[in-house]
Amino acid sequence: MRLKVYHRTEYAYANAVINNSNEVRLSPKLTPYQEVETNFISVLPATRLTRYTDLNFNRVHQFNIPQPHQQLTIDSRFTVKTKKPFEIDSLPYGYAHIEVKKCSQHDTCHTYLQDSSFVEKTPHIWREALDIQENSTDVFQTCSALMDFIYSDFTYASGATQVTTRASEVIKGRIGVCQDFAHAMTAYCRSLGIPARYVSGYFFDSTRDQNLRGSEASHAWVEVYLGQHGWVGLDPTNRKVVDDTYVVLAYGRDYRDVAPVIGSYFGGGGSQLTIRVKVESLETNTAGVS
Repeated sequence: MRLKVYHRTEYAYANAVINNSNEVRLSPKLTPYQEVETNFISVLPATRLTRYTDLNFNRVHQFNIPQPHQQLTIDSRFTVKTKKPFEIDSLPYGYAHIEVKKCSQHDTCHTYLQDSSFVEKTPHIWREALDIQENSTDVFQTCSALMDFIYSDFTYASGATQVTTRASEVIKGRIGVCQDFAHAMTAYCRSLGIPARYVSGYFFDSTRDQNLRGSEASHAWVEVYLGQHGWVGLDPTNRKVVDDTYVVLAYGRDYRDVAPVIGSYFGGGGSQLTIRVKVESLETNTAGVS
């Protein structure tokens, strides 16, 4: 599927700010299932952008605006070509829990088994994950059960949590948005010894199905490591195996590693944030807008 994404981030400051320094993770990743065709980042007030790759191999743009300004606009435009990792009749079953233990010391897995800023393994989370796992010996089956549990038992509600809400708080409160659900599933998986990482991006919903949540904004989901199958995406917000309607921006240990924009400035006295996202299929010419 060929998808076109437009993402605008606008900050309006109450007073003029200076030395506005930011890191931006709004460029799509090159993956085995995602080809980047075009990619363009622009900033107003105009400034020079530098680019580097972080420790999670995410593409990062960095800039500084030294002069006084009261508004900052960051535009990301790109097109990607995606493909399905799996067909419905060839889902990645067959990777046993006893096998996943072998990768715990490998670089591929080790980082994504550790506690991180917003995700920690606690006895309560481990006990709950075990109850959800029941007698499953297959890692994909277990992860699917965890995804189903979050989708069924947690309430999707904007404004109920904050960007800094931890996975343990989400699991206790049973409420949140896609970021929270991804953190909760990551915590469940890691507590069972399953490597799990947080993924930021978008997805295209051509059906405009009201049961699909997060298609009109930035989205988040989880990737779990399944041995010979590699990293497999699962979306607990919508109870979906990630397919060619998803666009990957970045992945990391949790939200802190993939925040679309993070930075600091002097002055201002407060700011108002506005985000607009448009995902369009270049094959169907059908778009999702927020």
